[in-house]
Amino acid sequence: MRLIKFNSNIVISLNDPRWSIFAIDMVRCVLKACKLQKLGISLNLSNDKEIQNLNYKWKGKKLPTNVLSFPNYSFPKDPNNKQNYLGDIILSYQTLKKESVVGNLSFTDHMSHLLVHGILHLRGYKHDNRVNEKVMQDEEIRILKILSVCNPYKNNRTP
Repeated sequence: MRLIKFNSNIVISLNDPRWSIFAIDMVRCVLKACKLQKLGISLNLSNDKEIQNLNYKWKGKKLPTNVLSFPNYSFPKDPNNKQNYLGDIILSYQTLKKESVVGNLSFTDHMSHLLVHGILHLRGYKHDNRVNEKVMQDEEIRILKILSVCNPYKNNRTP
């Protein structure tokens, strides 16, 4: 495992050697576009084995997934939370790579989309109904446009 400090509030754990420097640079761009400089998160760039274990432990699903988000539910409700820690995000290299190939997508664009998606979950966005889903997707599209990433919902609004 290699730790990369984005700043004093954001730590990136590199837990799989397949993550390229280019992908890590794009992670930095996403974090800036999401205006997280003063907010804390931990980001784990991982693999299917680790994310499958976490998915089973916390969600009861015995399958790998592309992204998991674990919000810090005491933020911002706790006025004593001076660190402004939003929570944790885990991305799986293999699942992202497979989805990129199957969907004929750029790996970094797809990764950027799912990282934005995870960050929005940390900020309280949900897609538990059509209204919330549209609000979340519109915010994803807005942030991805800043990153020059095409709208991932252009042909289909459902994730």
